[in-house]
Amino acid sequence: MSSRADNRGSLENALSRTMGSLLLVVLLMLLGIAAWIGRESAIQFALSRLHHDAEAILSSMDMTQRKVVRSLPPIYTQPLSGHYYMVQFGDGKRLVSRSLWDQQLVTPDKPPAQPRYWLAPGPQGQHLLIWQANYEKEGQKFSIAIAEDVAPLLAAIWHFLWIGVAASLAAVLLILLLQRLAIRRSFTRLDTIRQDVRAVRQGLRTQISDDVPAEVRPLVQEFNQLLQAWKQHQERTRNAVGNLAHALKAPLNLIYRHGEKQGKTVLTEQAQQMQQLIERELKRARITGRAAIGQHFCPEQDLHDLAETVKALHHRKPLQIDLDIDAPQCIALDQNDMLELAGNLLDNAAKWAQHRIRLQLKTNSGLSLSLEDDGPGIDPELREALLARGQ
Repeated sequence: MSSRADNRGSLENALSRTMGSLLLVVLLMLLGIAAWIGRESAIQFALSRLHHDAEAILSSMDMTQRKVVRSLPPIYTQPLSGHYYMVQFGDGKRLVSRSLWDQQLVTPDKPPAQPRYWLAPGPQGQHLLIWQANYEKEGQKFSIAIAEDVAPLLAAIWHFLWIGVAASLAAVLLILLLQRLAIRRSFTRLDTIRQDVRAVRQGLRTQISDDVPAEVRPLVQEFNQLLQAWKQHQERTRNAVGNLAHALKAPLNLIYRHGEKQGKTVLTEQAQQMQQLIERELKRARITGRAAIGQHFCPEQDLHDLAETVKALHHRKPLQIDLDIDAPQCIALDQNDMLELAGNLLDNAAKWAQHRIRLQLKTNSGLSLSLEDDGPGIDPELREALLARGQ
């Protein structure tokens, strides 16, 4: 499987992407809320100062002369200082601060009925927060518009916002890193499943341990049930063959005896041949009876047990079976198949041998299985016929 497919199907990557996206969205929302709260708090703080300054201007005005007679903070006299005011009377006359120099505040032609504020561009690229309200003093109505450059304040807010974005991204990366480490540490518990599956495939275990996380335990249990059902099916199939062979022995004996009495040579020959086939199947069942379904072939132990079984089947002969094994402890071959193959060869050798049989198994360059006995041997003319099925 390609690495691209592995990445697409990785739970770790999927969880990291999902968690990273959620964290990023949540942190950006929090930063947006924090920026809005910071901006509004700064504006409200500036508005409170503007309101106090407007009250100071109101108390300092001489309505007869229509000018400010008391001193105000010096910042209103410094040219383009970023703090300005403008008094607009009902007859259109205006009184502006010296700090405005030759500039004008952008205000509505008709003063608002209620106090209001807004943001507007100012001189030299300034960003002005303007607050305006209507007043009445000594029978004269007028409005006061007072402004402050909030560009440095907003710039500071944006500066802290970008710091927050950088810190949030660093926090997301750190959380994703810690999450990846936690996921990998949790997934190491699944390594036991892979090891158990490998052990089952090698015939070292019969099922997978259910000491696994609760999320995958149902899958492990279903796999164990499937494995157990398959083994039971294989066992029933093997037993059915042996049972069928046993069941056919008695009827075949009757047929054989009936053929002898009636002098039917063909019938007796066929019955005798069928008996030989049944005996062969029964021997194979006895030979492979020790094999476990799905287990790997372990030559040293399995061939030793097989040799003892063959000796027991041919107990009337003083057989000596020598084993010469040069192979790993276990081979990735089905134990049942290998015992059947070696069992048939050993059984045939025991049938014709006088006293001694030598079995040699090597795995240097592939699997090599050879068998020798001290029997009469096979006529070269009959070797090809011997390889025919059923011989």
